Amino acid sequence: MTDEQQNRPVNPKLQAEIEAKLNQHKIPKVDKKPRTRLEKMTLVMSWFMVILMAGSVIYAAISALGWL
Repeated sequence: MTDEQQNRPVNPKLQAEIEAKLNQHKIPKVDKKPRTRLEKMTLVMSWFMVILMAGSVIYAAISALGWL
């Protein structure tokens, strides 16, 4: 910090008002609730489907090249 910044007078009332305005816009932290059994099964099945589809695309590309 420069000398000019250190020598500035601080208005505590104005500073408190600024901090109060900033604190109004803070988002409170939300506790993450645990996933249910159905949500876990859905997540696993969706990843399984994505991997299966990617594998079938790779298999189709290799088959089109005639390597299999």
